[in-house]
Amino acid sequence: MARAALKQQLDARVSALVARAGAEGWPITADHCFLRIAYDNAVGARWDSAHARPGWRTLPADRLAAAVAVLAAIDSGGVAELRRLNAASLAWRRASRIDAA
Repeated sequence: MARAALKQQLDARVSALVARAGAEGWPITADHCFLRIAYDNAVGARWDSAHARPGWRTLPADRLAAAVAVLAAIDSGGVAELRRLNAASLAWRRASRIDAA
């Protein structure tokens, strides 16, 4: 799939999740947090330690597609899936801080 189409899907999913999160009182409501969770889980590590910002421009297309799939999983799984994927993201981020020390 073309990068422009993936970016459009990514933006649409993030916008929908931000609206849903606000309406349902989820613990995460910011667009950049949803993107962090999606990118980290798509990459399987802290995404910005391996790729430059912005992620939508620098991640390989298969990883962008995986990020869209992560956002879809959050949408279908709700807050429980959000918490699970956020915990994985935060664990990778803690590990990257330890590795950098």
